[in-house]
Amino acid sequence: MRNDSARKIIVDRLQADLVGPLEAEEVISDLPSDRYLTGILFPPKTAIGADQADEAEVADDDPDGASGIESSSLASTFRPSAAGLSFTVRTGGDGIAAARFDVAAGRYVQIGAEPTSLAVAQSRSWQRVPLRATFEELLDPQDLPHEVDLGKYGIPGLRLHLRIKRWQDFLLVTAALVNSHGLEEHTSRDELEEHTFFQVSLSVSPILGGKLVPKPITRAPATDDVEAAISSLIYRDAEEYAVGHTCSADWVMDGTTVSAVRTQWLPGVVVKKSVETGDVIFDALRQNADQLPLNTRWLSEADQSSLIAGLKRVSALYGKWIEAQENDLEKLEDSFVAIGRDNLQTCTRALDRIEAGISLIEADPDVRTAFQLANRAIWLQSRWKSEKQNGATDLSWRPFQLAFVLLCLGPTANADDEHRDTMDLLWFPTGGGKTEAYLLLTAFVVFLRRLRANGDPSGAGVTAFMRYTLRLLTIQQFQRAAALVVACDLIRRGAVDVGIAKRPGHFDTDPPISIGLWVGDGSTPNKVPKAIEALENNSPSTPKQLSRCPVCDSELSWGWPEDRGRILVHCREENCCVGKLKDPLPIWTVDEDIYREKPTLVIGTADKYVQLPRNKDTGLLFGIGSNVGPPDLIIQDELHLISGPLGTMAGLYEIAIDELSSRGAKRPKIIGSTATIRRAESQIRALFNRAAFQFPPPGLDHANSGFATLDKTDPGRLCVGVTTTGRSAKFTLQAVAASILQSATSNEIPDGARDEYATLVTYFNSLRELGGALVLMRDDVDRSISEYAARREGEEARQLRPPVELTSRVTSSEIPGLLGRLDLDFRDDDSVDAVLATNMISVGVDVSRLGAMIVNGQPKGIAEYIQASSRVGRSKVPGLVVTVYNANKARDRSRYETFAGWHQSLYRDVEATSVTPFAPRARDRAIHAVLVAIVRHTIHGMSAEPIVAADHETEIRAVIDRIVQRARDVDEEEAHAVGQALHEFLERWIARGRIKYYWNDQSDEGLLISAEKAAERALERRSARWATPSPNSLRSVEPSSAFVLTKEHLPRRDQ
Repeated sequence: MRNDSARKIIVDRLQADLVGPLEAEEVISDLPSDRYLTGILFPPKTAIGADQADEAEVADDDPDGASGIESSSLASTFRPSAAGLSFTVRTGGDGIAAARFDVAAGRYVQIGAEPTSLAVAQSRSWQRVPLRATFEELLDPQDLPHEVDLGKYGIPGLRLHLRIKRWQDFLLVTAALVNSHGLEEHTSRDELEEHTFFQVSLSVSPILGGKLVPKPITRAPATDDVEAAISSLIYRDAEEYAVGHTCSADWVMDGTTVSAVRTQWLPGVVVKKSVETGDVIFDALRQNADQLPLNTRWLSEADQSSLIAGLKRVSALYGKWIEAQENDLEKLEDSFVAIGRDNLQTCTRALDRIEAGISLIEADPDVRTAFQLANRAIWLQSRWKSEKQNGATDLSWRPFQLAFVLLCLGPTANADDEHRDTMDLLWFPTGGGKTEAYLLLTAFVVFLRRLRANGDPSGAGVTAFMRYTLRLLTIQQFQRAAALVVACDLIRRGAVDVGIAKRPGHFDTDPPISIGLWVGDGSTPNKVPKAIEALENNSPSTPKQLSRCPVCDSELSWGWPEDRGRILVHCREENCCVGKLKDPLPIWTVDEDIYREKPTLVIGTADKYVQLPRNKDTGLLFGIGSNVGPPDLIIQDELHLISGPLGTMAGLYEIAIDELSSRGAKRPKIIGSTATIRRAESQIRALFNRAAFQFPPPGLDHANSGFATLDKTDPGRLCVGVTTTGRSAKFTLQAVAASILQSATSNEIPDGARDEYATLVTYFNSLRELGGALVLMRDDVDRSISEYAARREGEEARQLRPPVELTSRVTSSEIPGLLGRLDLDFRDDDSVDAVLATNMISVGVDVSRLGAMIVNGQPKGIAEYIQASSRVGRSKVPGLVVTVYNANKARDRSRYETFAGWHQSLYRDVEATSVTPFAPRARDRAIHAVLVAIVRHTIHGMSAEPIVAADHETEIRAVIDRIVQRARDVDEEEAHAVGQALHEFLERWIARGRIKYYWNDQSDEGLLISAEKAAERALERRSARWATPSPNSLRSVEPSSAFVLTKEHLPRRDQ
């Protein structure tokens, strides 16, 4: 089990550095309010002052931090003079309740000789005087708030402000501590310090029969919100007992009851780690050495009867889990029983589909062979990886991975399966192994297609598409998938032991099983000559996206044949099973090569699909214009990222992808994965026009879905909050960063944990915020580290290397090197101390060494927060995530004050995403391009020239009818407008007559023109009068154009 002792030291030191004190009666040489950051109540109307403030990051009128305009200086802002919490008490039978209040604070008083000069004054010290008061108060609901002067309890100048309201049998209480010292406007700094309270805390415990209870729900949830009802059921035990004001709040559990609520300045909540191996009921799958249905090697070598018996054990155990949940239904409150029963019925439907997949393996020899060969390929590539690391081991499936593949097996294998048009969504926490599950399904469909084709060319071609939204994730997943594809092709060639399955003879002459990376030319060149030039000049945009052999780990050789017609990659290692074959690896990264070779698996970014109307060769990837079949499988990873403007545009182009991938009524199977999504059904309908099935479906409790449970013994990921109240956001950020960086490598940290916390990741919500922090992280953090080290006897200040960026500004060629540096031990000269990142890190960055992160401001969505924060603490040490909440932002302030409540049930608060592909702005921008893509690739004779549209008007209008029907299925209100827009576009197309090109940015002779180029031409008064502006990217609904100020007009002074 992982130990959290090192993390506790870092957090304790953070508390000491930011809140204090180091000792109860410490003596310090600097001003207390300069030394400590938070947990302070100043006298009323204490301004921050120009000498202590920089600009606030963004004010409340810009909650998303998108504005580039700084708000007014914090110098005009008052420092906090009050802090407290609100909670609810259920009264006893007599309606009376009281509470015990425990107040603690510290004052600092000057010690030493009276100052006779400035130098003497500056050398004087400050001594802490601990203050504590405990008293009881009757909780008497009154119309007016009342105050308790704590001077009578030994804390003069501090008051307890109470507001109590009765609601039914509850008392709604707000208790706040207020610094009541009234000081003159021009009070000296020293006097101000002596009248300030530090390390302020308040704890409240009910007495006289009162009981602390969760905040009562005064409004019933909407009866038609099924997802909200499910959340209410599965998170029924995650309740909020207190919220803070200025500070945060948490509560003390005494068994199953709450004994006290209290203020917190650095609230901390442990987010428990998921157990990917599932419920303990599945442990039985690992206990029989003769039958190991989770072991990939065993699955590839078992005879038919053993294989089926082993797989049936998986389904049987899930069935037993469902039965146990059904027995627990009677323990639920009546209001939860109906939704609980619905959940378990969904679980039963999942079980039925798993069993159907097993039956298909038993009944269909081709399916069985494909399944076993796929497991063999997975075993091979995992074996290569483990041999490079710490010795060869067999990969074993987690139950959810195998179950998901079995559930998808039928609709993936058979186009007429009833679930073919259902998008199966694999929902599992980040880092759980979703990628491996759909790689197995990919290998299965690849082998099945080849087996069923029996040597016919139709078995070749693109079999599966994998799509991602970020190039970092795309390239990383390409590198992972390449190993699997190489393993599949070695099996095809008979170059490795294939297990028990009989390899058919036609495999020898079948085209290679290959992989293609289909991304923008910022990552890889689109043309072979450009690719050769890039290899010769070592350019950032390079076809060399795989540097080492997936089998032997030797360096790969990238080059080209004599005719310079393609880019080839070889392994030159004679002892490698790939290298000794002398043939190039089946890997393609240049568009021209991809269109010619039609790789078995194509991995690409979602943006690449805007090329469909522009490039006639893209149709080859869908089997159009060739003798190969269309793709059978489409995988959409990280579905939650296909939202907002990107999702809206993607939903339009999905129409074309669906049309190009379908043959008659037979559509491709679509699966997806996510760790954070809400209302997936509506998003999937808008994007793919399909029903949705989430796996694993929820049961009765969020902590156990059968295939995933929470590990209550693991220390989990500790999330901590810090507020900027009374300080600038930049000052707070650098203080937090300095404390963590200095603590991580101090001698207090055990040797075994020091390295994992030594590299600090700081997440920013925008490039603008990150840019503003670059200098701060280089200069201010160094100074604060020296100060924190000086406070501790015998501790040396850490010397930091310059921070590095992980953002969209980093080129594709730089990313692998940067990720490699993140894996280095902190003692290595080339290692990284501080990483400044944007949302690029929240998807696909899997560096197990990372243990600590700062999140600078609450991300726009909870999903983004979950994704980003889960990048740390994935290996030897539990993760630490400290979020700096900007008190000038309403959202940040709310999230900080309610920190403990929503962190108990993170996934419940994930926001629903918006996808509106047929909305007017999106429709105006791209619906015509979708029509052109379908017409160009599916209507015979229309591929090369748009001039012949009039000859195919009937066929084109049939395409329009299908698009309108899709709009009707997704958004009926917009269907008429969609049809009208498309018919008008077709009429303009036909009326133009002789159109030379489908797409031409240089003249009006094209049907379409880049939206950016059209905007540019309009600025130059060379408007594209006839060509229709069309998107080059899915990233925004509006075209963008560069703005250059050529001359500044200054007003006359006398105006």
